[in-house]
Amino acid sequence: MDAASPILELKSIRKSFPGVVALSDVTFDLKAGEVHALVGENGAGKSTLLSIMNGLQQPDSGTIRIDGEAVVLSGPAAAHANRLALVHQELVLCPNLSVAENIFLGREPPARFGGARAAMNRAANALLDEIHVRLDPDRKVGDLSLNEQQVVEICRALATRPKILVFDEPTASLNDDQVEHLLAIIAKLRQTGLGIVYVSHRLGEVLSISDRVTVLRDGRVVGSRATAELDEAQLVGLMVGREHKPGETAYRHRALGDVALEVRGIGRDGVFDDVSFEVRKGEIVGIAGLLGCQREAVVRSLFGAFAIDRGEIRIGGRRAVLRSPRDAIAGGVGFMPADRKNEGLVLSMNVGDNVGLTILDRLKAMGLLRRARKNAIAAGIVKILAAKVSSLSQLISQLSGGNQQKIVIGKWMARGGDIVIAEDPTRGVDVGAKFEIWRAVQKLAEDGKAVLLTTTELQELMDACDRIVVMSRGRVTGQFRRDEFSAEAIAHRFVA
Repeated sequence: MDAASPILELKSIRKSFPGVVALSDVTFDLKAGEVHALVGENGAGKSTLLSIMNGLQQPDSGTIRIDGEAVVLSGPAAAHANRLALVHQELVLCPNLSVAENIFLGREPPARFGGARAAMNRAANALLDEIHVRLDPDRKVGDLSLNEQQVVEICRALATRPKILVFDEPTASLNDDQVEHLLAIIAKLRQTGLGIVYVSHRLGEVLSISDRVTVLRDGRVVGSRATAELDEAQLVGLMVGREHKPGETAYRHRALGDVALEVRGIGRDGVFDDVSFEVRKGEIVGIAGLLGCQREAVVRSLFGAFAIDRGEIRIGGRRAVLRSPRDAIAGGVGFMPADRKNEGLVLSMNVGDNVGLTILDRLKAMGLLRRARKNAIAAGIVKILAAKVSSLSQLISQLSGGNQQKIVIGKWMARGGDIVIAEDPTRGVDVGAKFEIWRAVQKLAEDGKAVLLTTTELQELMDACDRIVVMSRGRVTGQFRRDEFSAEAIAHRFVA
């Protein structure tokens, strides 16, 4: 086979679902030693195309060739047999198994000295070392943070030693240092002749790591160019079909009210200690830090999901004992988890019912659910957030990631309350949806909510927040007012 010939080629791919044409005449190819980025807004067809590459779905028409030979990818096993591996955006791990067991599930390395588990752990550590992450290979995946689980997903794909590697939003849950390490690994893999398909909403990554970019919009290819020919504004223009206006998500000054949430020296044995900060009504406070800083454990403690061993949480000036999320919700706290599909939504339910979940106690009359009232509230939320839904009866699983995230926000807008915790609210959503989500977060603050925010992207925190609290190794290492924001100064506290 000619070295310049594609190792992967999808030609004239079409895929339809009831009432929707997901892909129309899509052609895409990949060469050895190349990083070919695939970008587009949520709903553009990227996920469907990746599912076809991985054998999870079959095209209605079109052909797939690997190394010049026509293939039928009847399932993930067929894709693996052709040495194609996918790093999923939505995690497909077994929470009851260890890190090492997940990485090598179905392809456990042979036992040598020290037994099968020791051999598997050594192999897992070698893969983790490749992407500069330290994780105990014996830890249960269900005990890991979302960030750490994403690292396991990446190692699981690399363990197959593929010749075609597809990354679907691999950095959505990683901080800046981890992103840098991963991109360095991808660059090395490219040098070995591996062909890499790279999907990301972080356009800076796309422009820095890829050789070519193909843009999908409404299920069609609207452009395929060498990356050197594009800048970020041009790329956004192709994706959304309109001119990109920098600063659309810029911070807006707000008058701040009384302290809504006060955290005084809280600690959880072996996880975090002596964490203190406050959030006022109308204020957005971000928590920044590297992977393992334990900010996820802190915010989940404030929602009653984890117990604290010491310290005090005060809501509205009164001491709050949060034994469960029910206690937190009763105290006026809402929580938007980063893992929207497993923790933020019920995928088997429709849009209206998902919005209504947080207000069921207000929708009952004589033991019956007032459906008309629920639908009226849900319709208002959908309108405010400009969520793209066909109707309130549409299944939430049928929405794009960005629109699902809007419904997660809408649930807590419907509930009310004074405090909202938003955990990585723009994880895995496109540039257009990011603008709308940040606008919704700003509106929560403008409506007088106290917003506590985490995200893996420091620049997002600097764009959105009034103050930033920095954590490292389970402790607060710095706090910055907006007029003190400096990426260098904040990052310096990451390792304090």
